[in-house]
Amino acid sequence: MSIPKPMAQPLDFEAINAAEFLGRLREAGPGGQKAFGQLVRATHEKFLGFIRRQLSSQDECQEVLQEVYLAVHKGLAGFKGESKLTTWMFSLAHHKICDRIGDRNRSHQELTESREAALSTEAADDRLAGATAWDAPPDRLSARNAVEGLIAKAIEALPEQARQVYHLRDVEGLSGEETAAMTGMTPENVRVQLHRARQRIVEWVREKMAGAAAAPVPDGSASAGKPASGATKT
Repeated sequence: MSIPKPMAQPLDFEAINAAEFLGRLREAGPGGQKAFGQLVRATHEKFLGFIRRQLSSQDECQEVLQEVYLAVHKGLAGFKGESKLTTWMFSLAHHKICDRIGDRNRSHQELTESREAALSTEAADDRLAGATAWDAPPDRLSARNAVEGLIAKAIEALPEQARQVYHLRDVEGLSGEETAAMTGMTPENVRVQLHRARQRIVEWVREKMAGAAAAPVPDGSASAGKPASGATKT
């Protein structure tokens, strides 16, 4: 499916959460295509900004955004409307971002292991064979779950105010003004708290992923036959 160009009359971001608009989105033929074009126009900049905060490559951000809209189009029939349409879309975008981060980490690990295998001795190959889950290339779902787990822990580690703002803005998709009204903060304070929260999450996840990639692989063969530390040789 090709993403329609957003030529129709623009809608407010919150307007796409109306039940009437969801009904139009699900229409077959030109009516549904027109509504989807309005959806793209209303959400494009907000979702692109959300993706850019997690991924640095402009091309990759555009690819992920395309994947999000494709997922929305395919998943509309199964969307039950138990949450806002925009909240569901943020969830899809979050999953696509996690997929990319997981793929990137897996590719890095595969390249590292390939180089080690080419340069290592047979003992080093044995160490790779006994590597942990992070060292062995996981399937895509496992990679996503690992990244999501890190992000969830990073969010839990945020100060209460920052965590609340992050949830309302980047998970629920509320505007800065709506978040300020719900939390009692000023819009400026909301912006500051959100910036700090995003920065801390990115730094925390990067640190944990770098630590996992750099962790030494246990060498069972190297220690075989050697006395334990402190043991007396006979």
